[in-house]
Amino acid sequence: MMPILRKLRLTFIMAGLLPSLLAAAEPGSQQLSLEGGAAFPTSANHFSDFAMAGPVAGIQYLSNWDNSLAWGVQADYYHFGEKTRLLTSPAGGQIEDTSQNYAETLEVMGRYTFLPDARFAPYIHSGLGVNYFHQKADGTPAAGSTWSDTNTTESRQLQDVGTVGVSYSIGLGVETNLTQSLVLGLETAWHIFGVSKTSYGTGTIDVPTVTMRLGWRFGAKPIETEPTPDN
Repeated sequence: MMPILRKLRLTFIMAGLLPSLLAAAEPGSQQLSLEGGAAFPTSANHFSDFAMAGPVAGIQYLSNWDNSLAWGVQADYYHFGEKTRLLTSPAGGQIEDTSQNYAETLEVMGRYTFLPDARFAPYIHSGLGVNYFHQKADGTPAAGSTWSDTNTTESRQLQDVGTVGVSYSIGLGVETNLTQSLVLGLETAWHIFGVSKTSYGTGTIDVPTVTMRLGWRFGAKPIETEPTPDN
């Protein structure tokens, strides 16, 4: 009988703690998050011809205006996987072209949470800012081919260009509280990098991402209570 009573007591204690663990972000609270995940080049503007999927990592700061609306800043770093493709030189030889691409972004972010009191709270987020995009390409003559000017087969740099442009993102996410201070989120987003059309043959590069986010919530405003009259 006693073990059953202990289990019931523990159940009621946990039931009392659960609402505090599921509490939404309070107005005036802040959140600092680290994220990590993967970025996927798409066929839009042929970026997938030059890059493979790679890691993305970042940091985000948010300030909560109320239980649903928050704003802040986010910085991300993208490192896309190398990709090699076969090109034909003007002289008719075959060249193995290996591209390396990475990007850095800094955006002002906005986020709206639809069900702030839910155990798993869904939200939308969007950002606008700047990006630095860099592409490096090296070429090596394929088997049976040589450089036409020297008749040699060494590797040569074909491109090393970086440009600064506008960055835009929009996405969906879901977040849950691990403790009163720690939150865990899963996000998917679509990112658009503005780049030099002269350098890359396109004015934008489109990159979807899937990331996990671990955040620390702090600085909530204290709850005001009515003054107790003196007896």
